[in-house]
Amino acid sequence: MIINIISSNKKGGAELLVHELQKIFLKKGMDAFAYYFEGDSSILNKNEKILNIKPRDPRNIFKIRKILKKHKLQTSKPLIVHAHLTWPFFFTVLASLGLKNINLVYTEHNTYNKRRSLPFLKYIEYLFYSKFKKIICISEGVANSLNQWTNKKLTDRLEIIPNGSRVFDLLERSPLSERKPKLISIGSLTSKKNFITTVKTLSLMSDIFETYTIIGEGPERKNLEEEIKKQKMQKKIILCGWSNSIQENLYKADIQLIPSLWEGFGLVAVEGMSTGLPIIASDVDGLREVLNKKNPAVSLINNPTDIQEWQLKINMMINKVRKEGFYNLSKAANIQAKQFSLDIMADKYIATYDNVINYTT
Repeated sequence: MIINIISSNKKGGAELLVHELQKIFLKKGMDAFAYYFEGDSSILNKNEKILNIKPRDPRNIFKIRKILKKHKLQTSKPLIVHAHLTWPFFFTVLASLGLKNINLVYTEHNTYNKRRSLPFLKYIEYLFYSKFKKIICISEGVANSLNQWTNKKLTDRLEIIPNGSRVFDLLERSPLSERKPKLISIGSLTSKKNFITTVKTLSLMSDIFETYTIIGEGPERKNLEEEIKKQKMQKKIILCGWSNSIQENLYKADIQLIPSLWEGFGLVAVEGMSTGLPIIASDVDGLREVLNKKNPAVSLINNPTDIQEWQLKINMMINKVRKEGFYNLSKAANIQAKQFSLDIMADKYIATYDNVINYTT
């Protein structure tokens, strides 16, 4: 039995992956469940449940423990309990204390988090990490970062499994010869996504694009709204909140911008490229492993906060699309995206679960 636990079933890439993995596990006839602290009940699959408690609320510990005890009564087989993101990481460990026949697995999704700026937390975090029998890292950059943070004490528990992604159909876009491009970004409105830089950049070049749409929600919304208002760009830069219609929004766009300061894995890049979108993105771990800098549809930014570099690369990509057309660029982007598959990722996860159980027994 597999139990995935994560903060929400919406918002970002990790949340989407758990939701999609649950569907794959069920199709394979597996006994799989997914629990979300909060989220959208209208998109739940079979064996998914929302606990309706804020992710930071410690009551989640008791909710999780109750869930684990319930599932233990339903099977004599070992349980795989797979946690994702910060609060499930801490709460799942605490909830499982003293319970037998439970095998904890964790997926590390990021190369960096703010806790790592506080050295004293290293020892506390190590105690929690050590409770997981396997720690899946979604990229080599994530594994290297975690290894360094834990002084290589967990090397034998780390396993690199690149994220899979939904691969959408390739879209034939109309030429930019007689129109301005529509730009898009997707991601949570948090400081690490660095949308403030693309907002400031595009405010200086408002005459070269039609619209810039940011799909996502988060604590940086107010700051972004204030900057957009300050630059008088309300009609051209749109914060549309979170949307489940990612494919439709990607189809409306011409170029995708990914200004992240750090990433675990470039899930939104894979989705965008699958539709044929040219990509301009930060040259950081997690993204560079997904975006081949030699791909003609890819342009990487050396310094993610450098507005002048963003201006230069955006102008270059628009001119490139105008000169060469979308066909070859979109084909190259789509081929790159097809290297990443949810089914391949799911098979690797299942193999990891089997190894954990076989090692335990």
